[in-house]
Amino acid sequence: MNDSYPRDLAGFGRTPPHPRWPGEARIAVQFVINYEEGGENNILHGDAGSEAFLSEFVGADSWPGKRHWNMESIYEYGTRAGFWRLHRLFTRHGIPATVFGVAMALQRSPEQVAAMLEAGWEIASHGLRWIDYRDFSREEEKAHLEEAIRIHTEATGTAPSMRPGRWRSATAAAHPSPTVGS
Repeated sequence: MNDSYPRDLAGFGRTPPHPRWPGEARIAVQFVINYEEGGENNILHGDAGSEAFLSEFVGADSWPGKRHWNMESIYEYGTRAGFWRLHRLFTRHGIPATVFGVAMALQRSPEQVAAMLEAGWEIASHGLRWIDYRDFSREEEKAHLEEAIRIHTEATGTAPSMRPGRWRSATAAAHPSPTVGS
């Protein structure tokens, strides 16, 4: 048995704590909407190529130096149609939601951000970009986190109440990330 294994595979085990939900509810449901469109890899954003890793296309390749119209269409559907369908549904029924907003995407979508705020939705920071962070250095990740906080605050009118998150880079995982106000 190795006691230094860094993952918790046991959890609460046989004796989980009672959540004590309001009204003695027996189930809790949280709706989270990822808002990342406009923050993905794209030559329009200064990237070397199009998005490939974070898409519905299995085995997609980045198109170096080119726009990928199919990939862009998937992302644009989210802002142009998908978001508004969810917004109408949730607001019609008074369903609260949390938005995991990528800062660059929020910055490019002021109308959608206004609708989120009008609905009273929580807008949590989901980092600066919708990109693969696994090989970022601690310094690169810190710069992206600080920029995410700045843009999120500018786009929504308030600083995020938590550390912006996405995948943490392998090199930065062992170190604390900057938090709001640090």
